[in-house]
Amino acid sequence: MAMMKPFSFLLIAAFVQGPVSAQVLVDSIPYPSTNQGFWGIHVNADTLFLGADFSGDVYFSDHDGNLIGQQPTGFTFNHGLIRKPASYLIAQDYTTNGAHLYEVALNGTLLNTWTFPDVIGGHSSGIGGIYSDGDAIWYTMYYPDFDTYPFAYAYKWIPGDPTPIDTVPMLGAQPMGIALKGDTLIYVMDNNDNDPERIYLYDLNTDQDLGSVDLPDMTSDGDQSPRGLFWDGEFLYLVVNRSGGSAFAFQTIFKYAFDMNTAVLNRPAQGSILLSPSPATDHVVLNANGRKGTFTVFDPAGRAVHQGSLSGTAIRIQVADWANGSYSLRSTWIDGTAQVQRFQVMH
Repeated sequence: MAMMKPFSFLLIAAFVQGPVSAQVLVDSIPYPSTNQGFWGIHVNADTLFLGADFSGDVYFSDHDGNLIGQQPTGFTFNHGLIRKPASYLIAQDYTTNGAHLYEVALNGTLLNTWTFPDVIGGHSSGIGGIYSDGDAIWYTMYYPDFDTYPFAYAYKWIPGDPTPIDTVPMLGAQPMGIALKGDTLIYVMDNNDNDPERIYLYDLNTDQDLGSVDLPDMTSDGDQSPRGLFWDGEFLYLVVNRSGGSAFAFQTIFKYAFDMNTAVLNRPAQGSILLSPSPATDHVVLNANGRKGTFTVFDPAGRAVHQGSLSGTAIRIQVADWANGSYSLRSTWIDGTAQVQRFQVMH
């Protein structure tokens, strides 16, 4: 483990007082003299692999922040990096017909090229981060984004397939880095749309938002400019490209001890049901965030087509056989209050 830098500090999420916390900032690894905006990250026992945004080069660093080399790739706007045994996967941000994923050999030779598939809202344009999941990858999209929930999405995709194989709603419009720990999806939010800069957790088994952890400067200006995430099996690494006036006003890697089994998190506020995706093609998920009651879904003609109970956990409704159109969800809570929300079905 690298030694704590002079300006490192201990972060306990949500400012919880107590002898032990499950999410502690154990180290910060600074790069004060590097004129690159790091974005993608992959970590092994002795090396940090860092994808530079504008140049697209892959930089190599030890765990103390000493740069030991770099590999040109020929592709700028590197917004995600996965290191495979003999190659790198590099996510190149926006192009006219969709963002691109490249496979580059460790010597920089191009091996494969794919175009990210169209997603909810249009072409895959703004890639926030990528992460390996077997033959598939997870990636976040900060564009297209939306003004109401779901504000943005993460997708699971097998490179070369025409469509994603899974979709997860995001609690903000500017999701950046993404990582996977077991069945927990981890992502971080930038504040370009005034989203709180936090690390969020999502349970893929229950389709439930588990909560979030504030980044270190939330009590000051909340502008850490987070980028890539990586989970190495023991620690969570986060790239930040802070541009404000503080001790962290340059590229820094935050290293967290992060135990989701005992984590103390900012929980999602109870309120409206969160509906996603919209438009839906195969299913729609209702996330009540702990509230209880009943619900009824009405088709475009006003006929009841589905109803059930809200027990506080997420509910998945199959809509593959439903006609295209605008559907209404009426929720009635146990305190007698009710609300109506709309979502689209489009095949």
